[in-house]
Amino acid sequence: MRIFEQLQPIRRKLPVLISGLLLVAMAAYSWSAYRQIERILIAAAGSRSIGVAQRLAALLDESARRVRTESRALAADSIVQRVLLRSDSASRSAARVFLESRRGPTTPQLTSIALFTTSHERVVSVGDAHISPGDIDTLLRAAAGQRPGSAVVSPLRAAGDTIYYQVLVPVVQTNGDTLGFVMESRSSRSGKAGEAGAEVIRQLIGRDAAFLVGDTATRLWTDLAKLVPGPALPLRTGALVQYTDTAGRAFLGAAARIPSTPWMVWVQFSRASVLAPARDFLLRTGTTALIIIVLGTLGAWILTRHITAPLTEMTRAAEAIAAGDYSRRVSVGRSDELGQLSASFNSMAVQMGESTHALEARVADRTRELQQALAELESAQDTLVRRERLAILGQLAGGVGHELRNPLGVMTNALYYLDATLRDTPPDVQEYLGILKTQVTLSEKIVGDLLDYARVKQPRRERIALGELTAEQIARVGPPAGVRVDADLPADLPPVLADRAQIGQVLLNLVTNAVQAMDGSGGVNTAEGTLTVRACSADGTVRLDISDTGTGIAPENMAKIFEPLFTTKPRGIGLGLAVSRSLARANGGDIDVSSHLGAGATFSLVLPRMAEPEGSS
Repeated sequence: MRIFEQLQPIRRKLPVLISGLLLVAMAAYSWSAYRQIERILIAAAGSRSIGVAQRLAALLDESARRVRTESRALAADSIVQRVLLRSDSASRSAARVFLESRRGPTTPQLTSIALFTTSHERVVSVGDAHISPGDIDTLLRAAAGQRPGSAVVSPLRAAGDTIYYQVLVPVVQTNGDTLGFVMESRSSRSGKAGEAGAEVIRQLIGRDAAFLVGDTATRLWTDLAKLVPGPALPLRTGALVQYTDTAGRAFLGAAARIPSTPWMVWVQFSRASVLAPARDFLLRTGTTALIIIVLGTLGAWILTRHITAPLTEMTRAAEAIAAGDYSRRVSVGRSDELGQLSASFNSMAVQMGESTHALEARVADRTRELQQALAELESAQDTLVRRERLAILGQLAGGVGHELRNPLGVMTNALYYLDATLRDTPPDVQEYLGILKTQVTLSEKIVGDLLDYARVKQPRRERIALGELTAEQIARVGPPAGVRVDADLPADLPPVLADRAQIGQVLLNLVTNAVQAMDGSGGVNTAEGTLTVRACSADGTVRLDISDTGTGIAPENMAKIFEPLFTTKPRGIGLGLAVSRSLARANGGDIDVSSHLGAGATFSLVLPRMAEPEGSS
């Protein structure tokens, strides 16, 4: 693929690409449509075969009912009953004549009739010898459980190329006594009559359908004209069945059982004939797709030539300019995008000479930027060195912290005394006294952060009302003008088990940071800053969220804000959040932060809820 992209120009690749896309799109569409049509045709063929099989089964059931009715009428005739009551020569002769009259031209399928006694002795018979006394036992077992006097139809049987079946009817007197049996042997339609009947059914169900009548027990099947092979698979009535015969031909079919007989009707369609419309559609679609692809390729070639000709000229002009010939121009003879591009290219060529000096100046700027980046790298290195020094400072902080706090305390007392005694001093003196107070307070905080970070005291846990402690710290900070406090501290907030002084310091740091983040201006989104404090209890903890509407925290700083000595403020040494997290974790809790740049930040303090005494409700 890479070699193709490198060696082939656009004027060749674009037509090939468009042709390929058209080919893939048309092939996918044609195949998808073919498969959809195929599913529809198979479903329609299944519904049709099931419906045809059920209608043929009903038709043949009606014929079987008529045969059973005729057989029962024969068994009820007085001549038949008389010969079974007294088997003399006169009654047998009369019965033979009567039975021969039943085998007339109107019933060519009735091949033989025989009368048997209850002991299965043959009394009179006419026609072919397709009846034996042993058949009576088989049919009587099949008739077990049926209504007395019912006609029983046997499974299909074969004699050479002829398929026949038998009908057995008991001969019953009016008093209910059984005198014997009438057994008829009937063949399926054969010869011209059978072919005519099969032709009529084919006209009814369609030339593309084949039908068979058979018996799954004896595996004998006929098309009403001759003995034929049937489907060699288990058949389910009312369901579509697909199979392939020994010759590799695929068929779709459905079976329906003929009531009151052991026979079934099988209707099948050749899968090839069913899917013929789908293949015709695919052929027509393929021809149309080929025409579309040819026309699309021709159109793509013309369009590509129209596009690449000016691009080729522009490429040669660009090569000349790259070699230093800034006088080379591109002819502009069109008003479309390529014409505009040519005009822009000529304008660029004019400006190339003038841009040389600007490029050199830009290189100088880049050099300065690289130097600045190097300085930043050195600053990062200094930060690492500062962290190493912090480790040493942590070891020294415990020893010198108290020594620093003592003079700072003296200075604080002196400032308090001066402020109290010098009431009538000039404003500039008061201003400088305020500056000294601020700096002393800042120094005390720095020393305190150093001591707290160097060694976190073991917390002295007690029962603390977190809502009251939070309100105290907010009041202690005293948010400046332009910052509104929105506090939601439920009165029923469960107490926490923690060190009051340490958690108070954590809350003071978080509230102070939030106020300083807004700087009294409300951040970037609102005219007034809002300090939002929310508290809730869940899962055995108490959670306090402190949110501001400041500028938020940059994503690249989110992972650094809890590191010691990291700060984005012009004042401070970056230990407040590091100390706060250490104190929170020492009390079994933690601090987390979420922020979006330009939308403020939310610091969440989570502390373990104090367990309630047993028996309290």
